Amino acid sequence: MKKLYQSKKQKKYTQKRIRKQKRLNKNRKPYDLNRRPRTTIYNNNVIEYIDRPPINAPSNLCLMKKTEDCIDFFKKLRRENNISKEGKRCFVGISLSDVTEIDYSTTCVLLAIIGDLKSKGIHIRGNFPKDEKCKKDIIDSGLLNSMYDSSGNPYEKSIRSELLFIEKGTKKLTKHDNIRISNTVSKVNEHLTGQRKHCKKLRTILLEICGNSIEWGGTKNRQWLLGIKYEDDRVIFTITDVGKGIIKSLNRKFKAKFKDFFQGKSDDEILKGAFIKKYGSSSQKENRNKGLPAIKNGFDIGLLKNLKVLTNQVILHYDDDTLSKVMNGGKEFQGTLYRWVVTAESLNKG
Repeated sequence: MKKLYQSKKQKKYTQKRIRKQKRLNKNRKPYDLNRRPRTTIYNNNVIEYIDRPPINAPSNLCLMKKTEDCIDFFKKLRRENNISKEGKRCFVGISLSDVTEIDYSTTCVLLAIIGDLKSKGIHIRGNFPKDEKCKKDIIDSGLLNSMYDSSGNPYEKSIRSELLFIEKGTKKLTKHDNIRISNTVSKVNEHLTGQRKHCKKLRTILLEICGNSIEWGGTKNRQWLLGIKYEDDRVIFTITDVGKGIIKSLNRKFKAKFKDFFQGKSDDEILKGAFIKKYGSSSQKENRNKGLPAIKNGFDIGLLKNLKVLTNQVILHYDDDTLSKVMNGGKEFQGTLYRWVVTAESLNKG
């Protein structure tokens, strides 16, 4: 609704401010990743500007192929000693110039990390890859949906990707979240089959895994990210949480009993167990902790394809178990990522 000015003086003052802001936006210079550290004097106080060098991303940023290289990059983004400062403003600089390949899983993890850092008052500044195809993949993934260019204008939203943030610790999914998930399932069906209809099994899986967030409401990270990428003959689903991860969360839940409870089991065996049976529920409700078994069941019946799970030191490739492994040498993903594919053929099995 248009504001009604109380006086000509107020209207004149407001229009003057608008003109001034337009001049500032027009003259704003693009961010230079290689600028030098400097200091300035404000109210007789010397304010130091800390400019850390940007973090260079590896050329291959495909999380499912180059898992350990991507994990190293994610860890650098979240390290305190990589934070730059402009007075009271904190940010982390990244350089994607040399990236030639990136997958949807990586962009969703980056979005989740960006959201987590933003909640702590830390922003991300960076550039595009020189490779045009890779640049297009990033735009299509929706990574820029909530970002602004060097002129302060929002990027155009991608129509090939849909991103839904689910609040953790709310004890239940809101009515709005339920509606969004239902509409997303209908849209996926329409994209693959041409008919806008529900897929009850797929909707149940998404509701269960998103509802599972009430189990970990006490963690510092407050959101799960549900990402949907629409491709020609398939749809990619990712669910990303950059909190503690499943194995560490189980350790925290059982505390002293953890070693006895899982005695003699490796991390990958513990994780596989979480997908086929209950380890207990903090809410003590029957319908809780079904999220992980629901995903495994969806894969078993053929609704979900190419199922992959990454958490802590473990990555599971349910489509090819020979690729599953436990990473050593301090390689650890801080959080949990689920990734699967749905096709028109698999929807018939839901």
